[in-house]
Amino acid sequence: MTSLVGLLCGFLVIIGGALSDSDPLSSLFSLTAVIIVIGGSFAALLTQFGLGRVLTGMKGIVWLVKPPKTDLRKFIEQVAEWSSLARSQGTLALENVLGDVKDPFQKQGLQMIVDNTSPDDLPTILGIMAENTGRIQETPAEVWEAAGGYSPTIGVMGAVLGLIHVMMRLNHPEELGGGIATAFVATIYGVGFANLIALPLGNRLKQLAQELERERHVVVQGFMLLAAGKPGILIRQNLQSFLTDEGKVKPKPAADEPAAAVTEQAA
Repeated sequence: MTSLVGLLCGFLVIIGGALSDSDPLSSLFSLTAVIIVIGGSFAALLTQFGLGRVLTGMKGIVWLVKPPKTDLRKFIEQVAEWSSLARSQGTLALENVLGDVKDPFQKQGLQMIVDNTSPDDLPTILGIMAENTGRIQETPAEVWEAAGGYSPTIGVMGAVLGLIHVMMRLNHPEELGGGIATAFVATIYGVGFANLIALPLGNRLKQLAQELERERHVVVQGFMLLAAGKPGILIRQNLQSFLTDEGKVKPKPAADEPAAAVTEQAA
């Protein structure tokens, strides 16, 4: 939600700056500039990514309101319970809890445990699945960062087109000032869209994707321990070593040693 507040503040700063110079708000609005900058940027994105990935990038805006995350504390308790159930009744008993798992990645991992996937093959398969999921979740960031790269140049193109239009009307000198001012609105749109919306949004979405990647790493370690038949108390202790007191994943350097320890015990 704070990201949305930041975007709103960016618009207010621009509008407030214009009002402080006693400029009319109408001087900041130009339908032609909107069409050129937004339409041109969309066309460039369509060429680079294709319609499907561009739409995925647009849907990523929802993450600003409700960022996706994994409840790792709940997952750790679930894995410990699954371990107790598997050790007492066999891994086929886990099929009864598959319907209660909502996260697609966790559900696929648990299904592989039910199918008795070899503990040697499980890390490779889960690693590939995690990588594919990560690529999909990084798409919104890539799209918005690309938009931030295209829009300033397209804004300059819009300004040049506006100046061409003004030059064609030199026989009306009284219109030159307004025409030139309107031409440069496209530059404001291009630079403003890039630096107040697209690039900050892309960086925020990238940060969220990286957090999800770290969370998946903990999930993968949990399934590795489960496949190795480790008792619930050991699974709980190992996975909790990845978390801070607030329940978030520790930064990667701090997680290297626990990760190595978990992998060694799961082998």
